Amino acid sequence: MRVDYVTDEHAARKLLPEPLELPLIPRASVFFTQFFQSHGDIPLLEVSQSIEAISPDGSVGDYIQSVYTDNVASIIHNRDAYIQPILYGVGSLTHRDGATNFSLTVGQTVVVRGSAGYRSEPMLDQDAVEFLQRPKFYLKVLGRPALGEPAKPTLFKLRNSNVDVSEAYVDVSEAYVDVSEAYKVPATLTLDGHIMAPFDQLPVLHIDSCHTFATTWSLGELEVIHRY
Repeated sequence: MRVDYVTDEHAARKLLPEPLELPLIPRASVFFTQFFQSHGDIPLLEVSQSIEAISPDGSVGDYIQSVYTDNVASIIHNRDAYIQPILYGVGSLTHRDGATNFSLTVGQTVVVRGSAGYRSEPMLDQDAVEFLQRPKFYLKVLGRPALGEPAKPTLFKLRNSNVDVSEAYVDVSEAYVDVSEAYKVPATLTLDGHIMAPFDQLPVLHIDSCHTFATTWSLGELEVIHRY
């Protein structure tokens, strides 16, 4: 589930690393992603916040600002792999009475809360695939400073597939993104602040859209955009 909203331009610019640029209308997003069969029978739930960004080659995607989960194995794995740190937080995603209720709690503070419609307006499969293929940008610190190696901050671009959906026809089975359900739904979103999860640094001016997906996908190409 993804909630897109218009946010404060100065706040977004402050958090967005160069050489990424903001679009004309500054937008941010909150993602609730459940991964099944990744660490056992219980689904892994991650909560992320991102900023819509334009890369130097003109690609429009999402700069992942932060990721939270209560799955310890996922947190340890990402730290060992020296990719973007995943922080500890307890996410909740429930479907009841025609609505999807969601929240993220860090410590004793609920920093994200809201609700969305349940299966409101179906999307075309092709539109859903195109939406999910938006690249994601990550700022990662390579090297191991604890072992005396110099830190090397690097900006990456990651795609979910290597298929250009701008072509007249794309076989979804070849796109590495198999969408079983996709809906555009109404939503509410409230962000609060915590010293370990300052979601309110990107305030909600108004909600632009909300989408829910059930999909099977695999990672595509990884590209280095900038070395600092």
